[in-house]
Amino acid sequence: MPLLRLHEQPSGPVREFEVAVVRIGRDPGSEICVTAEGSQVVSAAHARVVFEGSAWMVEDLGSRNGTFLNERRLAANAKEPVVSGVVIGLGERGPRYRIEVAARERVAETLAEVPLAAEPWAPTLRMGGPPPMPAPPPAPAPPPPPLPAAPLEVVLRESGSSTRYEAAGTRLRLGRGRECEVQPAGPKGTTVSRVHAEIVLKPGGVAVVRDARSRNGTIVNGTMLAGERPLAVGDRIVLGQGGPELEVERLIIAPVAPPAGQAGPAPRRSFGGKGRTVFMREVVAETSRHSAARIRTVVWSFVGLLVVTVSGLWWYADLRLRRAQAELEAAQDVARAVQQAAADSIRLVAEAEYDRLRLALEQARLGSAPAAVVESLRVALSEARERTAAVETALGRAQAQLSQQLAAGDSLRRQAESELRRLRSELGQAGATSVSGAALDSLRRALAAAEQRSNSIEAQMRAVRGVNLAALAQANQGAVGLVTVFVGGEVYDGSGFAVTRSGYFITNRHVVSPSGGVPDSVFVTLADQRFMTRATVAAVAAPGGPDLAVLKITKYQGPVVGRVDWTGLGVRQGEPAALIGFPAGVAAALDETRTVRTSMSAGIFSKVTAEQIQFDGFTVGGSSGSPIFNASGEVVAVHRSGLREAAGLGFAVPIKSVVPLLPADARAELGIN
Repeated sequence: MPLLRLHEQPSGPVREFEVAVVRIGRDPGSEICVTAEGSQVVSAAHARVVFEGSAWMVEDLGSRNGTFLNERRLAANAKEPVVSGVVIGLGERGPRYRIEVAARERVAETLAEVPLAAEPWAPTLRMGGPPPMPAPPPAPAPPPPPLPAAPLEVVLRESGSSTRYEAAGTRLRLGRGRECEVQPAGPKGTTVSRVHAEIVLKPGGVAVVRDARSRNGTIVNGTMLAGERPLAVGDRIVLGQGGPELEVERLIIAPVAPPAGQAGPAPRRSFGGKGRTVFMREVVAETSRHSAARIRTVVWSFVGLLVVTVSGLWWYADLRLRRAQAELEAAQDVARAVQQAAADSIRLVAEAEYDRLRLALEQARLGSAPAAVVESLRVALSEARERTAAVETALGRAQAQLSQQLAAGDSLRRQAESELRRLRSELGQAGATSVSGAALDSLRRALAAAEQRSNSIEAQMRAVRGVNLAALAQANQGAVGLVTVFVGGEVYDGSGFAVTRSGYFITNRHVVSPSGGVPDSVFVTLADQRFMTRATVAAVAAPGGPDLAVLKITKYQGPVVGRVDWTGLGVRQGEPAALIGFPAGVAAALDETRTVRTSMSAGIFSKVTAEQIQFDGFTVGGSSGSPIFNASGEVVAVHRSGLREAAGLGFAVPIKSVVPLLPADARAELGIN
């Protein structure tokens, strides 16, 4: 019958089967019924190992989570051959079984060595008496038993217990590491190194045991190992003084027969009476003596050429990068100039309208209109001026977003000009005579129309800001970084952003001082980077103050956020906003190349106060320290927390609260008091 031996990883039981089909699943009728940890990913009939022809095959039975062979998923209902040493996995996180033996039939459990060539027959001598008659030639010997699937099989029994360890292969490691084939788990395991000793099959077919540079040494039969020692059944291996003692209970070495048609090993070549290895060593030594200096010269020349080449390539890449940055800045300057011209045109239209209304007010004042009516017109004009100034401010904040909205700006300008011509016509008709009730009514209608136009401009600018919000936020992501803090063996992470070219970096107090502790070290990994940079804590707000902290990145050379609203006037209730950071921390920040990538989300400001800004629509979990931008691309707040019971509702600290924490050199660099 065929033999299959499976070892549940990492240190589970070893099971043997002498059947042609071994089923694995949660079905109680399976040969291996999985009920322990990890069974939730195992199907009722998950997989089977079947003996077909002369080989063992593994087959997935259409399981829900798949069957893995050496961590490679098999196709549904597909079969693949297996040999000793491979690992069968049930699902990505389910149980793992290592095939120790996958043989056509069971071999003897004692040391067996089959001679490669034997005499046909030989006489037998007995002590005393006449020699016996020669025996006839024996019948042809039966063919040798099949070779084990693995060249070396060892069974070790731990003294003082009934624990047995079975392993197969050409190099068997003993230790407490997960990579070891034998992992003693007794109470004396504290003396065992990760890889303590090794049992190795030498080319001559001899099994030896040797120490693997362990901390406490390896003792065989009471003698400390200093090198390699042949291994035999009955030997006792102790892993360190007072460590676990393993007795060799079984040792099987598979004989290695020459391939069919080959009588034996090929004759060794002779080089002047010397072996090939000795001859080649002498040639190398002689060559080294005669050409050592020349070789050193060639090697150092190559190293110097390599250094020069790498330096040249780095300089060329840096030059190309600087040129690209210069071209990008020039293009941005041109776009800003075009947008500024459009904004100036709209501002001129608004100023012209204001002058027209002011002139109409003067005419009404000179006419016979009642003083109360004139005063009401004066108040209305003052409000119109304030609304015009507000619209102008909104236009100024939206200049960076209008690069792709020139067509909408032209439409807005044509609308304003058409309205201006209509108002001029009405006022011209009213100014032909002295001011009357009809003229005053016309002036009132003009004010109402101006108010409607101002509201329309503001609504359109809101729409423009909403369309370009993602692009503005994306332009600042290079200055956002992942903060990693080490405190007493624990690791915490959060977000933050750079505000100065010298490396001053803003984040939350609870990010750099989790649970009020003092960090052992702080590192920052900027967006699109794979390496952390050390940072120091420059300032931390008091426990009763805002949840803010300022870091200083060592030798910083990266970008900074484009604009920061240090005055705190750039945020209004109901306006759109964007957050750039690392939701879920490092778990979601790394891509398949281990590069840190930012995430961006959008929403609106739902509540604005002097101490706190509340916003809706964000995915805020794990984004502590992230910058929050308004529709004009200005940083207006630092995210600090969100409510678990109200997904999407977050809270932030106004950016103006950072100013008192900034060192003097940082404020001088930013140009703020």
